[in-house]
Parts: sequence; structure tokens; C-alpha cells
Amino acid sequence: MYRKPRIYMLHRIIEHFDENNYYFQRKTAISWLRFVALLDLIEKNGWETKPTSILASGYTDNDVFITFDDGYTDNNKALDELIRRGMTATIYPVKDFALTGFSPIDDMAHHLMSIQEPPPSIRRALLDGRLKKLLRDLTVTRYRHLRKHWFGIDFDAYIGHLFMNEQQLMHYYSQGIELGIHGRSHRAFNHLTAATLESELSDSLVWLQLLGVTTPVSICFPHGKHNEQVITKCLSIGQTLLGVDCEMEFIQVFRRIHVKEECYG
Repeated sequence: MYRKPRIYMLHRIIEHFDENNYYFQRKTAISWLRFVALLDLIEKNGWETKPTSILASGYTDNDVFITFDDGYTDNNKALDELIRRGMTATIYPVKDFALTGFSPIDDMAHHLMSIQEPPPSIRRALLDGRLKKLLRDLTVTRYRHLRKHWFGIDFDAYIGHLFMNEQQLMHYYSQGIELGIHGRSHRAFNHLTAATLESELSDSLVWLQLLGVTTPVSICFPHGKHNEQVITKCLSIGQTLLGVDCEMEFIQVFRRIHVKEECYG
């Protein structure tokens, strides 16, 4: 068994690289060419893509796992390419994002990108993660209230479909793409009360089951945040737990490889 499985972590797949795009600056996007290069690398090495839910029961040196966080619609082309190549992956959609098409962090990012000369302090705060740390703990209602209070903004930035809806998720599941738990609201699990965490997990599980998911589910921690209490609760629902690209304090949590524009191997 390979000690550290190859688990690739992806968020957005944007057609062309743009150094001024928030997602490339935050390294939560790669270009289409970089994504194709990653798939070419997998094929060249003879690796086999597997769903992450099998990790808890074992894996080999030949196995590789591709994960997509949050369920962005620009993943559709990437998922179609995976299916065309006979590959699989695991999507970690957020229930509220899929149902409403809205995310506080993404809304603030798109507001930032729409301003020709945004205040340097706001740009720095969003890019270095300080503002994101605040936003990741807010409910949508609280976020919109504070957005109006802080910035005088009373409208949402993104017009369109930023996240896959239920029909799209069901389509890809029917094509062999796995769905896993990423929370109902995408708030950091380790900042929630026990009751709220229970609600986040149970709501997510029931939602996936309503979408047709019958296989064991894996759990990907929003923002990678967890602690011993979170792990104990999550293990009662799914045996495969995923973090982000940093050393894991707990052996029950698998580390993922952050795929970046400049480094995808």
C-alpha cells in the first residue's frame, strides 16, 4: 500500500490563465491546458483513477484520486473529459451553493474583480486569507447584512450559474462520477457547535441520498478545518476523511495534493 495516496485537489477549471483573476491569484483555479496536462500525466504513468470512498478500505501505488471542491459549473467540461477518457473523480458539492447558486466568498471575490481599482487593503485581505477566514464562518444572511454595512453593497456580484445544480450533479453521478459530503453551508466544521455540525452532516447526507447516491460517502472538510471532535462525528457517517495540502495532525485524515497552475505533477 502506498503510504501517501495521490489525491489531487481541484476547485475551478478556467479556460485560460489570467494573472489578474482572483482564483488564479489564490491558486484555486487552473487553466484547461494544465488540467489536460494532469490527465495526460496520469495516463502516461499508467495510473488508474478511483473514487475517494475506497480510500478507507485500501489503495495501491497505481491508484490516483481526483477531487473537485464546491461543485463549480466550470468543472463540467473537465468532468466530460474525464468520462471521455474512461476516468472517474469525486465532486464535493455544497448543498446551499447548489440550491441557491450563491457563496459569500465567491460573491466578495467577484465584487473585487468587478472594481477597476479596488482598495488595496481589501484586495490584500481577501488574497492573504484574512477576509476569507471571516467569511467562511458567516451565514449567507449575516454576510449580506455585513456587506451592506461595511461596503454599502446591496446586490450580488455574479449573474449566472456559478455552481452545478442538482440535475447536473445527478447527471454526473449517473455517469460514474462520485459525490461526497462537503457540508451544507461550507462553514468550517471546527467552528460549529455540536448541534450545528450534526445538522450540517445529516442534511448533506440526506441531500446526496435524495440525489440518488447509494454508495458509501466520503467527507471533505470545508477549508480543511477539523479537530478531534469533528473527526469522531464524521467517522459515524463516512470512513474516508479528506483535508487539504498540509501535514495532517490526525492519521484518520488523508492529505491532498493542491494542483496549481505552475505545478501539476
